[in-house]
Amino acid sequence: RNNADSLVYQTEKMLKDNGDKVDAAEKEAIDSKLVDLRKALESNDNDSIKSATEALMMASQSFAQKLYESASANDATNTNAAGASAPKDDDVIDAEIVEEQ
Repeated sequence: RNNADSLVYQTEKMLKDNGDKVDAAEKEAIDSKLVDLRKALESNDNDSIKSATEALMMASQSFAQKLYESASANDATNTNAAGASAPKDDDVIDAEIVEEQ
């Protein structure tokens, strides 16, 4: 039951924060599994809670994986762009500043 409550919270937060990054059909599928799990939690039937939790986990994992892949691709692009445009300064001279009194 605690895992199901936690999954509901995490999924709602993920959809709120990243809902614009998923297509409507996938978001609707996750929302429907979320509603099913909420209903199961209200019924207190352990078997229905377990099956609804597993269904929501499967639906939300594919969404989370797509977010992860998208974030990884963006990081790789940003790293390559920053590395390519960064000037190389190989003529570095170490020096010590000494104040004369």
